[in-house]
Amino acid sequence: MKAIAASGLERLSFSIGRVYYNYKLLLERTLRGLGLDRHVSAGMGHILFALFEEDDCIIREIARKTQLSFPTVTVMLRRMEGEGLVELRRDPDDGRAVRVTLSALGRSIEARCWKALDRLKAVLEKGMTRKEVDAAQRALARMVENMREDEEA
Repeated sequence: MKAIAASGLERLSFSIGRVYYNYKLLLERTLRGLGLDRHVSAGMGHILFALFEEDDCIIREIARKTQLSFPTVTVMLRRMEGEGLVELRRDPDDGRAVRVTLSALGRSIEARCWKALDRLKAVLEKGMTRKEVDAAQRALARMVENMREDEEA
């Protein structure tokens, strides 16, 4: 019986869970170390970096760029608006669409966000070859795609 339980904990889903929780702790430490924890929390990075690349987007475009669901992006944007990182307003050309722009605060933290990203990359890729990093990215992208397909089914 013990062998079954131990082998069960070695399945991919548990490995992903361990990676997730350890990543979240690393992210929280990194944000705290850079003084970003007062405004930024886990999950906001996708949206912040999408806006750093192209500000003043509609929510659907952000969801497409980040590969996050529309409801997930909407909920996160409300939190980010509450933190003063973004401003939301109706699109003047399409009253159904909502445009998102970085606030002055959101723009002011960009350099520190890039530092956080560099720190995460250094820790996550330590001891890995470029080939291993690329393979991990492909595998994770496939897993995300599988989960999205399952959600749509």
